[in-house]
Amino acid sequence: MELKDIEIRKLADQYNIDLKKTGIPENSITTDYIKNYINDHFFPHVLEKKPINGVRKMIADHLVSGLKEAALISLYMDLNCDNFMKARKENQDIPYNVFMLKIIASAINEFPYMNSSIKNNEIITYKEINLGIAVDSNIGLIVPVIRDVNLKSFTDIALEYSELAKRAKKGIIKEIDISGGTFTFSNLGSTGISYFMSIPNWPQTGILSTGKIEQRPVVVDGKIEIHHMMTASVTVDHRAIDGAPAARFLSGLRDKFENFNGIE
Repeated sequence: MELKDIEIRKLADQYNIDLKKTGIPENSITTDYIKNYINDHFFPHVLEKKPINGVRKMIADHLVSGLKEAALISLYMDLNCDNFMKARKENQDIPYNVFMLKIIASAINEFPYMNSSIKNNEIITYKEINLGIAVDSNIGLIVPVIRDVNLKSFTDIALEYSELAKRAKKGIIKEIDISGGTFTFSNLGSTGISYFMSIPNWPQTGILSTGKIEQRPVVVDGKIEIHHMMTASVTVDHRAIDGAPAARFLSGLRDKFENFNGIE
C-alpha cells in the first residue's frame, strides 16, 4: 500500500468515512479529494465574509485596547423605577433613553470622577458631560455621543438623540458623531435582557449597562410588594476608580431613579 493511500485511510478513519460511499471509485480518491470531502461534510460553510474596517474597526480597536489596558471591575444594583415609569408614561413623546441619559448625567454631575479617562499614565477628569450611547446598526455597534447632556433640556436631547440614532442605525455616521465622549451608556432592555456588563469605551474609565424594567416581588418592611425594578451594572477601570467610589455612584444613580419626578 502506497504512503498516500495510508494517509487517505487515516483521514477517512478520523471522520468515520466509508471510502466506498464517497461517490467515486476508491482508486480515484486522492489526498486533496478526501481533504475537500472532509471540509464539505464536517466543517461549517461560510455564509459571508466582510472586513473589519472604518467605524467598526475603530470601535473594535477601542474595545480590545480597553481589555488589554484596563483593570476592569463590575458592580450590580437593583433600582426601583416606579417613579421613572410614571414620568415616562406622562411624557411618551420623549424617548425612553433620553430620560436615562438625563438621570445618568445628573448622577455624574455629583460624582465627577466617573467622567474620566486614562491617557499617558494620567487620570483625566472632564468638565463636560458628553454621553455616548451604544446603538445597534447595520455595521454593528456604534456609540454616538450627545454633548453637554447635563446642560440641555429633555426636548433638545430628544431631537438630537433621535437624529443620531436614526443615522447610526443606517450606518450614516461621521467621526465627529462618535468622538469626544466622556462616559458611555448601554441599554439592552428592549431585547429582554435583565442584566449584563459592558466593556468601557477606552480610554474612558466607566460604562453603565441597564437591562429591562420589569415587575418583581420586593420585600419591604417584611412584606412582599410588586415594584418596577431594573438591574444596572457599572464597569470601571480600577486603575482610576476603586470599588467603593463606583458603588457610591451606583447608589446615587439608584436614588435618582427612585426619586425621579419627571421633566422639571
